[in-house]
Amino acid sequence: MHVLVTGGTGALGRQVVKRLIDAGHRARILSRRPAESEPAARGEWVQGDLVTGAGLELAVKDIDAVVHAASDALSPRKYKATDVLGTRRLLAMAREAGVRHMVYVSIVGMEGVPYPYYKSKLAAEEVMRENIVPWSILRATQFHTLMDIFLDAMSKLPGLATVPFRWQFQPVDTTDVAERLVQVVTAEPAGTLPDFGGPEVRDFKSLATSWLKVRKPNKRLINLWLPFKFSHAWADGRLLCPDHRDGTITFEQYLARRYPAQA
Repeated sequence: MHVLVTGGTGALGRQVVKRLIDAGHRARILSRRPAESEPAARGEWVQGDLVTGAGLELAVKDIDAVVHAASDALSPRKYKATDVLGTRRLLAMAREAGVRHMVYVSIVGMEGVPYPYYKSKLAAEEVMRENIVPWSILRATQFHTLMDIFLDAMSKLPGLATVPFRWQFQPVDTTDVAERLVQVVTAEPAGTLPDFGGPEVRDFKSLATSWLKVRKPNKRLINLWLPFKFSHAWADGRLLCPDHRDGTITFEQYLARRYPAQA
């Protein structure tokens, strides 16, 4: 099978590409960056942009299926352009090229959470459900890599790490999600799939404690109170799927693999 992976250089996308190739499939990466920026990358490479449409026609040419993992979570001005309009543009190109299956990577528990990025992801899901191309949607909980990014950002003050203790997460490893995505994209389109969650439900205080031991052991951990509605949603466990503990790798195992010298 010939599979296009959008966001193929991201934390999840590169794992999907690796597993596709290891399983004997052909993988093509769609990235905004030129191939020379990652000379060690495996798979074919097409430089393109979901926002402008540049490169998309070439990206979907002779493709059987797509894992759509590209997103722009760190650029609020581009949420709609990338996740909603970009998804629609990609689907239209894929339909013209005869692509048989589009798999969209989404997030568990977004409904009713007042966070603009989640609204864009929900809108993109609705575009998928228009059946422009036969589709599947896999929702996953937050990645270990995102916990890493959050905790690094929350520990910038001298001597302190400020973390909302009550936030709850069910972090999952990108390798686990990638393995599931390969199973999904190489099967028949299945619509909205069961949620995919990490092996443990954890409060942010416990995740921060483990992270600080490995990354910044001299920091003192203190509670950060945030009054925002989205903060209450995370504290109330809205982004969890405790009935779906599909992942096999815990946060501590991720840390030991990611930072072996410190661990």
